[in-house]
Amino acid sequence: MATFKKVMFYGILIVVFAIFTDCMIKVGLRNTYKTISGEIKQTTPEIIMSEVKTTDVNGYAKGKIKNNSEKDIERTYIKLDLYSKRNVNLGTEYLEINNLKIGKEQEFDIKYRYSNVNHYEITIIDSKTLLREQILNNNI
Repeated sequence: MATFKKVMFYGILIVVFAIFTDCMIKVGLRNTYKTISGEIKQTTPEIIMSEVKTTDVNGYAKGKIKNNSEKDIERTYIKLDLYSKRNVNLGTEYLEINNLKIGKEQEFDIKYRYSNVNHYEITIIDSKTLLREQILNNNI
């Protein structure tokens, strides 16, 4: 009976330690993200950023796009430019928006892996502009 109690005690201790460790990791990661500011370059379609956060090595941008134009949105891209403190473009991320009807909203989430991001700019581009940018940057 004493051996069973010891096994149960150590089993519970391991489970409690695992839960505690998991919680501390989540708290630690949450505290390493800092909010950054940025600029949205246009008003049609409307973009509302709910949060843009970064760490020393990566980050994410969450928001909502609302079609406040007079036509459906097809093959359009959200372009997220990421800049350092000295206004150096560290990188660009694209997210395709398709089939967004007039007056409808769509949430989006863009993840990136760039270091030392200080601020951002968001623009809306069409597929022709995206292709032109990719050709100029030799990304095609």
